[in-house]
Amino acid sequence: MPSFLYLEQYFFLSNFLVGLAFFWAVYGWGLAFLDLFGIYLPTPLKQIIAVILGFLAVSLTVQLLAFGFWLTPLAINVLYGILAAGLAYSVSRFSFYFKTSKITFSTPQLILAGVGFICLLPIFIYALLPSTKIDELFYHQLVAQRIVMDGGLIFYRQPWEAAIPPHLIYNFSQVPLVSLGFTDAPNVVSFCFLGLFLWSIYQWMRQAETPVFWISIGLSLSCLGMYRLVFTSAGSHHFGDLAAFAAFYLTLNFSQLSQTQSVKSLLSGIGLLLPAILGAKMSLAPYAALVGLAAIFELYQQKQFSVRNLLLLLWPTLVFYLPIVIWTYAQTHSPFGLILSQYFDTTLIDKHLLASTLQAEVVNTPTFLEHTQTALLHFPYLVLGSFVVFGWSNYPRRDKIKMYLIAILFLLILYKFDLLYSPRFWGNLPLCFFIATLLSLPQWATKPTYFYLKAGLIFVAVLPYLGMTYLYLYNLRPFPLTTAQRTHFYHRFLPLYDDFRALDNILPTNACLYTQERINLVHAPRRIFRDSLDVCDCPSVYALEFRYKPLSFPLSIQHRNYRTGKIIYQNPTSVISTYRTPNKKPKTEHLTVYELRP
Repeated sequence: MPSFLYLEQYFFLSNFLVGLAFFWAVYGWGLAFLDLFGIYLPTPLKQIIAVILGFLAVSLTVQLLAFGFWLTPLAINVLYGILAAGLAYSVSRFSFYFKTSKITFSTPQLILAGVGFICLLPIFIYALLPSTKIDELFYHQLVAQRIVMDGGLIFYRQPWEAAIPPHLIYNFSQVPLVSLGFTDAPNVVSFCFLGLFLWSIYQWMRQAETPVFWISIGLSLSCLGMYRLVFTSAGSHHFGDLAAFAAFYLTLNFSQLSQTQSVKSLLSGIGLLLPAILGAKMSLAPYAALVGLAAIFELYQQKQFSVRNLLLLLWPTLVFYLPIVIWTYAQTHSPFGLILSQYFDTTLIDKHLLASTLQAEVVNTPTFLEHTQTALLHFPYLVLGSFVVFGWSNYPRRDKIKMYLIAILFLLILYKFDLLYSPRFWGNLPLCFFIATLLSLPQWATKPTYFYLKAGLIFVAVLPYLGMTYLYLYNLRPFPLTTAQRTHFYHRFLPLYDDFRALDNILPTNACLYTQERINLVHAPRRIFRDSLDVCDCPSVYALEFRYKPLSFPLSIQHRNYRTGKIIYQNPTSVISTYRTPNKKPKTEHLTVYELRP
């Protein structure tokens, strides 16, 4: 796998620069498209929509090439040239903005910058580190790597999370980075999305004349909590969160914004956010649908509903989301792959696969106490409290009711489908309500308060989460700044690192691996499969079996039944799971690798 090949080439500085350049290149193309089509939006909405549009365009380009297996070296080089042009365009626009803007720093602004730096620093360092979170190692990074290795897009049944192509739109955009050899650069891209989010809410709070103290609190708490730290990774979390927050902002302020902005621009903005939300995570699909319905409702209220305006809202979904849905249906006879496949006539997907997969791998925490503990760990409690405090904000009652209704319906749908157990499925709603409240503070919150009251609020609301963040980061030392430190980091945090290096010296070059366990797949030394029906074009197949979960035979592989052959490798203390949580020891198991014979 590409991640295994490039392990020894990782260097934090080059990884950062490539990820940053890629983000700016994609942003440049999004900005160029907005300028070309005359879609005008105010700062910072323009920057958000430009980035979202750029990534949608790159993802669609990769998809169209992958559908026909046209991802040749020539096509990839042309794509690099296009990205270089986008980078040049964004740099030229940024240089112009820098020359025409006056930058001044007052004492409160310096204090604000210092606070923001302290809270953001752990996330920045985390983004520079190689990926070790199981979701990334199991399927997030696997999607783009398989496309690069296959030269196109193939439907795989496992991992089951990756068997839902319509929610992998963001993952497809990582193909240029993987092809270039920077498999961990998507972490930096994720950090850039967070940076744009923080810059955007800062701009909005300044426009709303939010007091400096509350700006500081807002930016600080937007960086804190385990959600922000853990999910600044190759996954689509920050991409989806940025799109979801922008959609929240446009939906909440639609009536007010329509007084100064054209309905065409607002509808285009919401429309471009919908496929991004849909393509970030399948659990956000209900939220996207509710936002779309709210936009249609606003058109009815303003007596501007027409077929033309409806097309303005829906064309991005038709262009950027429908192709992958059609491709998925053509491959599986199910428009969303594994999800909902039981309702369609598909022979490619076992009708019992979804039920068995969810039963084995989705962990439900049904009690209210478990919900609360997880939520308080992920989000600062002041952010969670914004669900209630939002009711005291200065927004019109009609708009507040609208957003509460969207949130309640969305969470009820998640609960119905057993997805409420983790706050990472909430679509960033707590922070949406929190920032929205800071943009329209009740009058009592804008009055000057005593220094000790402000200090007390920081002490009880910010410092505990800041301490937790730095404690978590402290456990990752020494950071991989040198070759020796990098190897030490891999030994500590990359599951199966030693086993994969040993297997690389044993396995034939054209061999394939097969396992049924949820393990680190992206660093496997050979192509690896998790469903026996997915194994293809493999002269020899070797199974990774763990003692606590033995394989059952015969296995149907490549239209033949396979059984166990000779053992080529064993490790009684193989590290199959590692944890960045302080004092949490890695999980070990007895690993046996043997050849499969027909």
